[in-house]
Amino acid sequence: MAAGGCAFRAMFPDSPAGFGPAGFGPVGWSPVCRAEVLVLSVERYPRDPDSGGGLLAAPGGGDGHLYDLGLSEGHCRLRAVLHPALNPLVCNNRLRSGCQLSGVRLGLEYDERRLGGGGKVFVLLEAQVVARGDGAAPPAAGKLKLKRLQVGGEEPAQAPELPLRARRSYYLPLWDSANYYGATWHEQPPGHPARRLEGSRINLKQLEDYIWQKKKDLPPVIVRILRKYRLYHFGRPDRYSECPFQAKFLVADKSWSVTVVLWNSLCMDWYKHLQPGMVLRLHNYIVKKDYAARMRQGSGVREEPVLELNLNPRNPAAEMTVINPRSVSEEWRLPALRHCFVTRKELSALRSGDVRDIIGLVIFVGRQERIRSKERPDEFLVYRWLHLIDGTASEPFVLKLFSTSQPEIQAQIAPCSVADNTVTLLVCTNVTVECQVIDPSGQTTFPYLLTTEYSQVYVNGHHQGKPYVKNRKVKEFITWIKSAKDQESDRLSRTLIGGSYSYPPLPSSERDYRREILGRCPLTTMSELKQLLNQLEYREYRRVTVQGRIISVTYQSLAKVDGESACDRRDVGIGGIEEFEELFNADQSFPDKTRNKSPVIPLTRSGSPLGKQAGLSQKRRRKGSKKRPSARLRNDTGSSDQDHTLTQRSPTRERAVNRAESPVRDLSFAKACQEFHTDSEDVEEATMSPCSALPIAHSTDCSPQPEHLPHRGDISQMVARRFHLRDKAFLLQTFGLQPSIFSGTPVDQTEDLEHCETSCHHGYYTVTILGLNEELSLDSIFLPIVSSLDHRSMYPAKHSNTLVSILAHGGAASKEPCHIDTESSECSPPSPGDILTSATDLEEMLFILILDICNQGGSSVEVVLNRAYAQHRVL
Repeated sequence: MAAGGCAFRAMFPDSPAGFGPAGFGPVGWSPVCRAEVLVLSVERYPRDPDSGGGLLAAPGGGDGHLYDLGLSEGHCRLRAVLHPALNPLVCNNRLRSGCQLSGVRLGLEYDERRLGGGGKVFVLLEAQVVARGDGAAPPAAGKLKLKRLQVGGEEPAQAPELPLRARRSYYLPLWDSANYYGATWHEQPPGHPARRLEGSRINLKQLEDYIWQKKKDLPPVIVRILRKYRLYHFGRPDRYSECPFQAKFLVADKSWSVTVVLWNSLCMDWYKHLQPGMVLRLHNYIVKKDYAARMRQGSGVREEPVLELNLNPRNPAAEMTVINPRSVSEEWRLPALRHCFVTRKELSALRSGDVRDIIGLVIFVGRQERIRSKERPDEFLVYRWLHLIDGTASEPFVLKLFSTSQPEIQAQIAPCSVADNTVTLLVCTNVTVECQVIDPSGQTTFPYLLTTEYSQVYVNGHHQGKPYVKNRKVKEFITWIKSAKDQESDRLSRTLIGGSYSYPPLPSSERDYRREILGRCPLTTMSELKQLLNQLEYREYRRVTVQGRIISVTYQSLAKVDGESACDRRDVGIGGIEEFEELFNADQSFPDKTRNKSPVIPLTRSGSPLGKQAGLSQKRRRKGSKKRPSARLRNDTGSSDQDHTLTQRSPTRERAVNRAESPVRDLSFAKACQEFHTDSEDVEEATMSPCSALPIAHSTDCSPQPEHLPHRGDISQMVARRFHLRDKAFLLQTFGLQPSIFSGTPVDQTEDLEHCETSCHHGYYTVTILGLNEELSLDSIFLPIVSSLDHRSMYPAKHSNTLVSILAHGGAASKEPCHIDTESSECSPPSPGDILTSATDLEEMLFILILDICNQGGSSVEVVLNRAYAQHRVL
């Protein structure tokens, strides 16, 4: 206790006597920590009805969640609750694990429900985020010794830590609620005495007679798990519930199938352990009518009126026993766990809604993004895109992988790396087929796969003993994989991770877009778009459709010359007038911190003044100089939020690269097949100008000048990277979500993405869009597809290669089919200078523009121009 008190006084030297982990202290005192403090953890949980009083009172009641922080100045550890007014700083990932704080001011509260004032709770009221542009390690991280500060004079408990200001026995994942999190979830179920299996039993069909009798003491049943559903959290801030979780399983015996529902703490005890294929003995359950008949589709059992077996931790206390496979009797005639695998060649013949299983080698892993749940708009769903190959077709499986409540397994998903002789073999069960048609003839379809509520995913190290290893198609795949290193060396040498990605591709014409998609995606005004850009939370993804004109197009190369990007001026003339003036917009920042600003080369038509473009540049400078409020969690440098984004840090090329490998799960091609044992060429570069620009002056004298929103995203995070084993840990961290717990690598000491090879050596266009009312303009990033070898290219586009047609198709035209062998000849794409030259009369056109926007963290928001269609008529 004395050690804890001394450590606390060292952290808060101005605190009065008695203020600290032992004894009582003045409630109104708010000590300030003089040393810089490292954030060790950020953990989320829902409020309860008693959580909003005292220091935690917030206008409007807050967002329904509280955050517990672990803080350390290098010698001791302190837990504190974040004031609800500062919650948005966690939601947009400004305040995160591993960041450094200074000027930390704490408040003190007592839990009046505990005798003796033992429930002492610290509240973080104010702090400053320390900006370290030099990439140096935070001082507290260098001397970090994780000694837990004693709270209330008690010795540190060995039990898992629980929320400080709510009667909850759990923490939620930081970015969604579909996974379990923390040490309170048990790997193994609680031990029970062995049960005799010979006693009286009842089959599931007979339980139908007990629906309305509400009888509790029913005989036990023996069933097999056929499906395991995603975990469901139903906690609400206006209700007390220590463990509000629900877990569903589809089970069956020889007579019928029913749903088993685990409630509350039984989920923590059993959910991680129970797997499809297990045989269970259930007793002390309650029979109810089940209305989720849709869960039975394709289960292989007869469609019958369905029941629900509810298992509770008390009243009555349910009894569950996992039966050893060697003890399963054939007389029980339990249904087998069936799998229905499909190859990529067979996928095109399936219909939308069909449910299948897939197996393949992972060649692309997208970054993790979030979308809002339709059922609960305050919650998010986390997903990412995967590409898999199985040797049966040149096209890959395209899988949109949502949470499957398997966080440990999903964290291990990474692409193959043939250069390192490693392979990632993935199985995903119960995925549903979606088919997107993008042309009126219906000949061009894009089948892709979505995980369902009962999908399960398995990677290296988790295949052994699974029932699917005996499946015929799985055995054929394993036979093929032994030679895949030679047959698929090209694609396996070009595996990728991260970057901006969307699927399925959009139609290539305005008419097809109007017919197929526009009715489902209403138009957004520019003012609504501006508001949305400021409201997006961390990694939240949205697609919006706007109308407007393109007033400027600037090309920036990703290729480097002596570590910097080359930026040359390209003289382009339209309409017989060739008057050039180089304007450098000081605050039009391209977030790649090692690159120069791209020059804007205005082109004036006869009689078109440059005053409007110059006025727009002045507007950009005025807009970039504004500061946004940070709810009392301030930047230590005093700069604006935009200046404090990760994209503005100095490069760290001089620092030695610390690359981590993970040999445990990285298997060679030969070793990858052992779990199933049962008794590249670079992208072709075209000749192009590294940097070209075509601002298009719109000849109207409209006043006042439009407000301009420069692009605030980090270009380096928008481009996919080649995957190598040496970069695995860094790339998974970069394109994954921010972890709740500090991993030991300081935020400002991460390896620069610039060291990782990009998916292509081309560049991007900055397209400036002006709204119809000419009140607001913004910069968007267009990343064109310039080769059929690009992982985003899914069909051969044939068009005139003008700027207008490239914006409508998403990239340059190709005369070769997609995913072809690199030995095939392919026409070189046009140079950026030629593309910009083709933009005749662009300023006279009205466009439908489809934008993919995503918050990268803090104030960094990327705006990707997916498609732009020249309108034949105004909407």
